[in-house]
Amino acid sequence: MSDALEDALSLLQCTLVARRASFTPEQITWGQYDVLEILRLKGDLTPSQLSQSLGLSRQNLSKFLRVLKSYDFVEQYQSEEDKRELITHLTRKGHDFLQRAATGRAENALMVKTVLTQQEQELFINLSKKITDSLSHK
Repeated sequence: MSDALEDALSLLQCTLVARRASFTPEQITWGQYDVLEILRLKGDLTPSQLSQSLGLSRQNLSKFLRVLKSYDFVEQYQSEEDKRELITHLTRKGHDFLQRAATGRAENALMVKTVLTQQEQELFINLSKKITDSLSHK
């Protein structure tokens, strides 16, 4: 028998994923999204830098990059310093994808603001942080 908290978390997760898919219909996993986001934040990186930044194995990163390259969200070029090393670059299409995702998050926040009072918003923010912290330390 499931409980109300588990059901509420599941429904929220399903709703947010469905909303994200309406802005970014590409079948991108959260891990692949993280690769795009770290490239946006840090600029061009080698696979070893990406693996280290995201705590991913090189094998998983390689799988993620194959998918992201198939969408033309990233491309790789040869390093000038070490011709054996590839540098991963976020393409214009990758930036556009991330912008659509950001637009979706902003739209979600605006919709939520219309149904929650300022006090409820602050409570939700604090509870979300508490929940995220508890789930991150498992």
